[in-house]
Amino acid sequence: MNAACRKVFGPYACPGFCHTSGIRWWTALQRDIEVKLLRTLMAVVEENGFARAAQTLHVTQPTVSQQIQRLESIIQAPLFQRAKRPLRLTPAGREVVAHARRVILLNNEVLSKLSTLHSQKSFSMGCSVHFADGLRSMLSQLAVERPHLRCAMATGLSAVLADQLARGELEAALLLGTETPRCETLGRLRLAWFGEVPLVPGDRFPVALVSERSALSIRIVDTLAERNVPWRSVPWCSDPVSVRASVQAGLAYTALPAQTHHNHPALRPAPPGVLGPAPEPLPVYLAFSSSAPEPVVDAARAVARATLKGLPLSPP
Repeated sequence: MNAACRKVFGPYACPGFCHTSGIRWWTALQRDIEVKLLRTLMAVVEENGFARAAQTLHVTQPTVSQQIQRLESIIQAPLFQRAKRPLRLTPAGREVVAHARRVILLNNEVLSKLSTLHSQKSFSMGCSVHFADGLRSMLSQLAVERPHLRCAMATGLSAVLADQLARGELEAALLLGTETPRCETLGRLRLAWFGEVPLVPGDRFPVALVSERSALSIRIVDTLAERNVPWRSVPWCSDPVSVRASVQAGLAYTALPAQTHHNHPALRPAPPGVLGPAPEPLPVYLAFSSSAPEPVVDAARAVARATLKGLPLSPP
């Protein structure tokens, strides 16, 4: 504490804080060990001498000695028993060496990951057609958070995207109800019945399905079969747009994510009890190709979180 502080605040002022400058003076006493000094120490230990360490590091022997002295001044203890031959570590030296390897390895790992991240300028990712509504907010968020990373997006049925992952045509994909060998479960998508169709007595319920390979279509069919609901597939539906159009036109029923009508107000939830309880939730997977590097995995997770934001997901 300086004299000005003691004069104003008296002997009970905090000794570690300078009230006039607003900083803690003891931060100047903090000590940091440079990785370069640890590398020099390890070279001396592994080469069993200062001269051979200097040759390995391509520096002069006085430089090695100076760096060891700097390290000793930081830890405030000698590293070597210099009076003895061969060269031996002191207890403090053995302790530093025990941690030095981990510090050097961690330093190398960080630099390697950053180098990979900078070299990975773009990646290809698939997105289930059922999550396409979230693509706009996802791309906006990606542009803000990772402006140097380009994401080439492809939409389609989850089963088709999974095939593209297996062939290496995509590096990551956000899938609905389709599991792959390398994937993470992000949650379970809650579903609801949509549609309002005037029915002729004895007629079967018209149901719009995306495709026989769609996990959502399979879930719908299985649910109706379990409840013995008489239904028929409307023939003009082959993609999510036509499915929504048929439901909005009052021509068919279908099951969609529970809050779909928030983004598509023309979609009306089905009257309660018409088709029975909603189908069970479907798992949502973030899948990767077998060769997707770690930076792609991290970027795909950020993309998935942004895309799924606002969807009715239950925990895995």
